Amino acid sequence: MNVFKLGGASIKDAESIKRLPEIIAENGADRLVLVISALGKTTNKIETIVNKAYKNEDYSNEYNSLKDEHLDILHSLVGMTCDDELVKLFSEFDKKISVTSKADYDYFYDQTVSFGEMFSTLIVAKYLTLTGMDVYLAKANDIFLADKNWRSGNVDIVTSEKRMQQLVQNVRSRIIIIQGFISGTSSNDIVTLGREGSDYSAALVAVFCNAKELTFWKDVDGIYSTDPKIYPDAQKLDKIGYDEMVELSYFGAKILHKKTLSVLKTKNIVARVRSFINLQDSGTMLLDNFEINYPPIKICLKNQILITAESLKNNIILGDDVKTIYDLAAKFKMDINMIQISAKKISFCVTYNEHSCESLFDMLKQSFSIKYNRNTTLETVRHYTPAELKEIFSRDDMLLTQVSRTAAQVVFAMER
Repeated sequence: MNVFKLGGASIKDAESIKRLPEIIAENGADRLVLVISALGKTTNKIETIVNKAYKNEDYSNEYNSLKDEHLDILHSLVGMTCDDELVKLFSEFDKKISVTSKADYDYFYDQTVSFGEMFSTLIVAKYLTLTGMDVYLAKANDIFLADKNWRSGNVDIVTSEKRMQQLVQNVRSRIIIIQGFISGTSSNDIVTLGREGSDYSAALVAVFCNAKELTFWKDVDGIYSTDPKIYPDAQKLDKIGYDEMVELSYFGAKILHKKTLSVLKTKNIVARVRSFINLQDSGTMLLDNFEINYPPIKICLKNQILITAESLKNNIILGDDVKTIYDLAAKFKMDINMIQISAKKISFCVTYNEHSCESLFDMLKQSFSIKYNRNTTLETVRHYTPAELKEIFSRDDMLLTQVSRTAAQVVFAMER
């Protein structure tokens, strides 16, 4: 059995979804599990709807636009007469927004944002069935059991593995489709799995099924030394070690999350990152215990907010102050992408989210005086050379710099 993870870019429109039969025919094993994300930028669009609904603002334009977009894709794939289930699912989505309690933002978020994956898997399942494939559409929240840590659920590995293995044994369809990002609780609520949760779902499925290989299908030919869409001199890496990928994830690389990598390492599953456009390219293979002399690897994070905090209680920063920062970031589901501690200040970068940042500021102000810069960019260079350092430090809009043995980081005042 193989496992394919289909990210939003690989199923962003009808033409992309039409590539799937060829991908499956050329690369699928006798049995295959497809773990699927929401279409394109759907999650971002649903977040806009959720944030408006949470503040009791009108979201009808955004809702109708999202619904029309998905219906248009379905109609392009299977015709105008097969949309009853999708229309019903959108009605359930709208109802869920209306009836879900808004007392807890994270809970409200999970019950509503999770519909993105439900929309996409329904569309893909209908299309593949139309092409003659033997498909079974499963519900991730019936397979994955997690606690009620909303927006970052902790999966019950033992129970979830048993459920996944039972599904594979009981369902004889060649292809099983399941949503990424989603799990269920003991009380039948939905809890999402946090940043890059669909990749994490795929890794768990691969481990539970003892898969021969897990392939992450993306819109690039593999893993590069930096974003090839921004930097034309980016180098493709044919192989990369899991440990190196964990480091890149820590610094904010969005290729694969560290939770995903740690799961794959438990059974040393072979994983690849491949292009769904260029099927002739074998992509990048991820290997355990693999180290080479890597080229400089650059990570560029936009939409950052640089926050500087000074303690209201102490003249100097103490260990408890640092712990408070990390605890609050975890509370609001925010990754600290860079932190610098001096005698009297703590400066740190997080990705900006309106709701989370407002809540974070309210809590920080109880213990700290704070200043911040919006719309900043954080650049990190792993395995830097003297030339790389000279280039990254050549600009005059640097707000914060930090250099260690293996990484250099700079926060710039303007987006790159």
